[in-house]
Amino acid sequence: MRLLTFLLPAVMGVAALADQPTATFSGFNDWLGSETRGVRIGADGRLRLAPNLRRVGQLPEGVIWAAVPDGSGGAYLSAGTDGKLFHYVGGQMKPLGQVKGGIVFAMARLGQDLIVAPTGEGKLIRVTPGGEVKPFADIETRIVWALAVEGDAVIVAGGSEKGALLLQAREGSSRRLAELADETAFTALAQDGQGGWYLGSHGRGLVLRYSRQGDRLETLMDTPFDEVRALAVADGQLYIGADNGLTPKFSTGQLERREGYLQAEANATARSAVIRLDKDRVPETLWQSAQSQIYALTAWKGQLLVGTGNRSRLFSLPLGKARDMDPFAVVQELGTAQATAFLPSGGDLLVVGSNPAELHLLSEAQATEGTLESRILKGAPIADWGRAYLDADMPTGTNVELQFRTGSTETPDATWSPWTPPLRSGERPALPAARFAQFRLRLSSTRGGATPTVETVSLFWAHRNLAPVWEGVDIMPPGLVITRTAPPDDIGIERVPLETQKLIPALGYMGAEKRSFRRGGQSFQFRVNDPNGDTLQFAIRLIPERGAPMLLEKAWKEKFFSFDTLPVPDGRYRLEVTATDAPSVPFNASLTTTWRTAPFTVDHTPPVIAELSATAEGEGVRVRFLARDETSVLKEAAISADGERWLQIVPEDRVFDQKEERFDVVVPREAIRGDRILVKVVDQHNNEQTAAVTLGATGAKR
Repeated sequence: MRLLTFLLPAVMGVAALADQPTATFSGFNDWLGSETRGVRIGADGRLRLAPNLRRVGQLPEGVIWAAVPDGSGGAYLSAGTDGKLFHYVGGQMKPLGQVKGGIVFAMARLGQDLIVAPTGEGKLIRVTPGGEVKPFADIETRIVWALAVEGDAVIVAGGSEKGALLLQAREGSSRRLAELADETAFTALAQDGQGGWYLGSHGRGLVLRYSRQGDRLETLMDTPFDEVRALAVADGQLYIGADNGLTPKFSTGQLERREGYLQAEANATARSAVIRLDKDRVPETLWQSAQSQIYALTAWKGQLLVGTGNRSRLFSLPLGKARDMDPFAVVQELGTAQATAFLPSGGDLLVVGSNPAELHLLSEAQATEGTLESRILKGAPIADWGRAYLDADMPTGTNVELQFRTGSTETPDATWSPWTPPLRSGERPALPAARFAQFRLRLSSTRGGATPTVETVSLFWAHRNLAPVWEGVDIMPPGLVITRTAPPDDIGIERVPLETQKLIPALGYMGAEKRSFRRGGQSFQFRVNDPNGDTLQFAIRLIPERGAPMLLEKAWKEKFFSFDTLPVPDGRYRLEVTATDAPSVPFNASLTTTWRTAPFTVDHTPPVIAELSATAEGEGVRVRFLARDETSVLKEAAISADGERWLQIVPEDRVFDQKEERFDVVVPREAIRGDRILVKVVDQHNNEQTAAVTLGATGAKR
């Protein structure tokens, strides 16, 4: 017996299988998601040992807002939001004092004393080496972003209600040097080497020069950023650190915590840039980033160091001709959120970090060991992790080790596997299948100045195939048909049972699928998904309550199915649907799962009407009859005198709840035309039977 479906499946072809995933780490951007300590990432993507960096001090306050050298290798620091001051000296962090007001964003060392500018006070405060606090001068600025010393005076850059202000302050007095009403504040300050000052602003991100000759303020550049946060001068050239959106974060006193790696969108706009103005004032963008923001700049050992957040990476931009060969590099990472200041300390450099608040010492000497932990690799949804191949140059006395670990959480925690022992290039790691994985490189050197060089790391893995997951199969009401296009012999909607009409949207179902009605049609919807996102196909069998199963389809492609039940005998059946991901995976890796529906009934036989009689009784007509169906519960009955207007009736017990129902109804005589009366009954599968009787007669005419 051939059972016809209402939609023929598409012709099967050879399905394209998904490529096995691989990852190659060789370019600079490939390494950006990594955590590094002591490893330098060059612009060419090569990894080498970095300049040595070690943490030398910590503070519990979280953020270090300002820092100045103390002249003897130490530093004065302001931290927290309560005006606290500290002195790092002799390798120890010591409290210095506290000033009234808000955050101290700017400090300068005048002689042996410290000049600080607490936010919102409109004052400069002098702090002695012993911690004594006393007034220095009143100033017009609401917030001070930079201080610098000029002889016995202090240069103040900041902002007030009237705009950006540049002031000169001496003991007990201050005077205005320049103002810019269109800008919010001057945010950066650097000497120009000619008795004047370079300034950076917040608002339009201007770079300006204040000249002593005529107290003149000149705009050198209008950057495409909101603010200029840092300035540095080297060999007569001005280096500018410009940002978007950084000054408002300072103003709230809440710098962001260290962030995970953010994959920048291809069309993402730059958040920051380093721009060089040469001696002829020709600008050139040396470096820009859509992820990092610039907090500090300094020229050191023939390079420009850039302190960034919110991953505290130190970028290096070589000065001079070396830039042509190696234009930039990540030279170190503090492990905090922001690298906010650089301070000279003998031949070394103190680097200030925030979130948490730390002080690090950067040395020109090369580290003897460094590690790089890769970004997290993800299976879909679980993977078997294969071999990794390492391409590295290891001079005598140097080495590179490769290790792996896996876990089920996106952030490594105690549930992850331990790091494997060091693996040879191409050696298969002994790791359990897991959703996430990470590798670690450990570079080391026992020879001063010698470093290994990592060129490329290539990794291979395979997504573990998982079987399709069933939620269920929905059995649609009898007669409802789901197809891609409406069947050509659809009947009018007015003849469709009301409960089925509600399931037939006028404009189709889910776009391409159409719902319609056809006698004998039976439809199903499959609620099934594949964890790997594989394409599914289905083998469909009809399982009778008695007898052998019948194959309806062996390679069905849709998540709905309709078939014509008219060739099927009345009875109870189940639909068995086996889902397979074979179209998307290799033959020997495909998996299947099966779902059997609850029983459903196929019923094509109309009910039987018996014992029909109609007798006059008072002012009405009493109609009695018995209705019976072999398969289904009855659901509807009606009486009519002309076959057009029908009066709905209920059985004697008032409930349609069994296959046999008895009816005894008195119909008003005015509702009856003539002596011929019709009755109709309908079962749950919309099979309908009618019968007629003449008033005063017993029996049925069909």
